[in-house]
Amino acid sequence: MSSTQPRFDSDEDQPRPLDELDLAVVHALQIDARAPWTRVAAAVGADAATVTRRFEQMRDERLAWLTCWPKAEQWRASTDLAMVVLEAHADLDAIGALPWVLSVDETSAGVVALVASSSGLRGLGARVRELAEASGTTAPRMHVVSSVFAEDSMWRTRALDARGQKIMAEPAAGDAPSAPKPALVAELAGALADDPRMSAAKLGAQLGVSEATARRAVERAALSGRLGLGCDLAVPAAGLRRGAMLWARSSQLHTAGAQARRLPQSYRVLEVVGPAPLSISVRATTLTALPEIERALGGEIEIVDRWTLLGTHKRNGHLLDDWGRTRGRVEVHW
Repeated sequence: MSSTQPRFDSDEDQPRPLDELDLAVVHALQIDARAPWTRVAAAVGADAATVTRRFEQMRDERLAWLTCWPKAEQWRASTDLAMVVLEAHADLDAIGALPWVLSVDETSAGVVALVASSSGLRGLGARVRELAEASGTTAPRMHVVSSVFAEDSMWRTRALDARGQKIMAEPAAGDAPSAPKPALVAELAGALADDPRMSAAKLGAQLGVSEATARRAVERAALSGRLGLGCDLAVPAAGLRRGAMLWARSSQLHTAGAQARRLPQSYRVLEVVGPAPLSISVRATTLTALPEIERALGGEIEIVDRWTLLGTHKRNGHLLDDWGRTRGRVEVHW
């Protein structure tokens, strides 16, 4: 695990709010973390020097950071996932240190951890038992994930206008090339974890291939939906200080999941095995926005439970402080 910094608990230490240019830069990098600064500048309507300075300031303040992350398509190919609900007294630091725990959220119903395993459901069960032991809890509830409609790295700040998004040119799913083998995706993720903007020449040297081969491998992994190269941020600094996990039912789960994924406020949408099989995690400026968010989901989705998000301790391998800033990264593997 990389070095960490202490958590921050006082209001005096809350992060500065990010302005529209900051959020536009993050949005551009969420679409393509490896884009040249000149293209990012064209997308946000500023010069390259300003854009570079803005991102470096956010990075130095731990308000934004580049990410390299296996995406849902990669999970479907090789991974079983489970949402595990633990008692509120669970040891957050012990849970966050586990490399196969992808995210950790504190909610009004307990601590929710997203756990991954590549050794089948039996292996997933063993991980849950290990998680309970490490966290100091005795009665974990396990919900096996049967489908991933949206995961955290797919969320966007939506600060870029249509022109800017066109410049960044996020490819449509129909344009996706054939995917690299899972082993190559894992190798790329490991090499790019600390520096997603690493040059193709340096990456090729690490992988023992040519610069052109390395560049093509990254492009294929990204465009095929196996590897996410993006940007994350301290969500409270974007004004989104409240969140909730909604549990829902629908007679048309696939359609409902797709509808929930398109909602601007949703950042994680999972189908699980259980009586309320649709889990929809949303962000908002205030919890009073929940009724409007639920109406936007449509009448075909029946909300049966609502858990308030109290805080996020880990997201996509990054440990977060009480204000959502990165305080270190745990190397992810499962």
